[in-house]
Amino acid sequence: MHRLWANELLPGELGQVLPSPKHFEQAQTLVTEDMVRENRVCGDDADEHVAELKRFADAGFDRVYVNQIGPDVRGFFDFYRTKVLPQLQSV
Repeated sequence: MHRLWANELLPGELGQVLPSPKHFEQAQTLVTEDMVRENRVCGDDADEHVAELKRFADAGFDRVYVNQIGPDVRGFFDFYRTKVLPQLQSV
């Protein structure tokens, strides 16, 4: 996520007001790998994904949008279909 979409964690409204891709590239230097690690669930640990989604459910959310960042879209959907979603059936 840090390499492909660091602008997700830009502070404030910065991610909505930058006028060009070059400005996004410059602003991405504000986002560190530690910031991504601490604020987003990434990777193939199904339990981490399930725990994060349960936190949203416990907070009263009835919809959560999950995004694939990277080239393996099919792998992402297979992972969620077989490893994550089955654990959320009772939530």
